[in-house]
Amino acid sequence: MSYIQTFVISLAICAFASRVSASPQCANPPRHFDAQLPLQSQQCVDTKDGLRLSQDVQSFQHPLWSHKPTCAQRKGQEYCTYTTSELRGGHALSIIATPVAADAIAAAFLALKKDDQSNDSGLEVRSFPGKGKGLVTTKAVKKGERILLDSAHIIASSHFPTQVTRSQGKALFSAAIDQLPQADRALVLGLDQSLGGSKVEDIMKTNAFACQLADGDADDAYMCLFPSVARINHACQPNAHARFVPKTMSMEIKAQRDIAAGEEIDISYGRIDLKHADRQTLYQEGWNFGCACPLCTASEYEKTGSDQRRARFAQLRKMLENLTVETYDAQQIVAWEKEVMEIGQREGLETMLAQDYERLAYVYAGHGMVKDARRWAKMAKESLLEWVVVDGGPDNQIRRVEGLLRELDG
Repeated sequence: MSYIQTFVISLAICAFASRVSASPQCANPPRHFDAQLPLQSQQCVDTKDGLRLSQDVQSFQHPLWSHKPTCAQRKGQEYCTYTTSELRGGHALSIIATPVAADAIAAAFLALKKDDQSNDSGLEVRSFPGKGKGLVTTKAVKKGERILLDSAHIIASSHFPTQVTRSQGKALFSAAIDQLPQADRALVLGLDQSLGGSKVEDIMKTNAFACQLADGDADDAYMCLFPSVARINHACQPNAHARFVPKTMSMEIKAQRDIAAGEEIDISYGRIDLKHADRQTLYQEGWNFGCACPLCTASEYEKTGSDQRRARFAQLRKMLENLTVETYDAQQIVAWEKEVMEIGQREGLETMLAQDYERLAYVYAGHGMVKDARRWAKMAKESLLEWVVVDGGPDNQIRRVEGLLRELDG
């Protein structure tokens, strides 16, 4: 077996762990985060309620924090609310995390430059019957163009609710809101609520996105609140794509197709390749709404056809990911991949196709078809840069594709 065949099979064995959904961070919030808010009562330690609240704020001075941290501790694990003392990217940031994680996150926040500032020009918030408020573009947007760059205003550990009491959790969340500047606080408190609990808890559960950050040695998971992105409604075949940028702690929204002036912007809150029943269950359980987007309100004939194509898409992907030495067949792989791409284009799944372009590049390279291999490799690189790769995020796939292009050009 050739090196190229072995490599294509190794891609299948790895199952492309870096596969992308609508947004790597725009998935359903972790269930334990949802289940633990409102917070469950647990045994407290230290003081009566386990809290060390800010006292004498006027005399508190710190190079990073504007307020004395509010902390809760249990069994040696401490979580605190910190708020930045300076604006970066045009706003402040409140963090609920361990001290080690907060230091690492704050260092990244303070390293932000003017170019990293949030940008929501050309957008308006409007009301839509049955959907509440949504975001509309006031100008035409081309496919691939950035629509919005929104910075996190609150970052909260998704583990901390299991480590504190209900009253401690409320105090930490309240401090995160209260310590923000007035303008930032108003943006956050004006967001929708739908899942119950205290106002701040409900806002976080309804609007926050899962995100991964460089947090020192804490190795935690986080929920990030982006107020402008939170105004964007869901659609199962969205006109925009969301991706989290770890380096700048921001969420970028890009046009997935050409969008006309006056058109509402929408993104997918979960995986974009799910079938109708699975989507309805996901959004009802995760966000407490039944999806009424054009795809979900289409005729039964159209919904059945879409479900069949998506089922075939998943089946083809599974077969490609399960390739072995015995089942490797270049012609079959090419046929399967072209079918994947046809379905992807019809169902609006183009943001997921970088791995398929890459696989075809290696197959053609293995048969000495350099021109075709180079074409698919370039498409893979363009797709990765357009929809997947971000500053501070994983870059193994793009480095691999660039390496292949260098070999093909050599």
